[in-house]
Amino acid sequence: MSIALRLALNLPRDAATVPMARRMLDQALRTLGVEPACRDDVGLILTEACANVIEHARETDDYEITIEVTELRCVIHVINAGSVIDPARLVLATRMSDGELASLDLGLLDEHGRGLHIIRALADELYLTPALTGGLVLQAVTTLRWTQDAAVWQRR
Repeated sequence: MSIALRLALNLPRDAATVPMARRMLDQALRTLGVEPACRDDVGLILTEACANVIEHARETDDYEITIEVTELRCVIHVINAGSVIDPARLVLATRMSDGELASLDLGLLDEHGRGLHIIRALADELYLTPALTGGLVLQAVTTLRWTQDAAVWQRR
């Protein structure tokens, strides 16, 4: 038996939605048996992605989150219809090697540039693309680690 979970949320662009979305995701991952440290990483990825929308997508009143969980990975999409951030920042955040990222002095960046670097450091894959209606789609992919109690889900 394999698992598949899909969460979809349409939320107002309000800071109060960020911890609520994180708690919903954490509860779902805990119920399925994802390791606590892995849940923390995935939760921080979601928090940073949502916080970026709250901070930067000023031309929109809402945003969308979709989360897809399989027995191998978690894929988070955060979509907003606001303005796209500077393409140079997107390249910096998504195309650095792990070594370049590890050696980066985050103190040289302004405080608004760190969220993408945190996501990049925690996710296995990070993609930032223009949304069809304007704005930005952030996709973060993370390999899941399971507790021994989750072994029942791993059977086929």
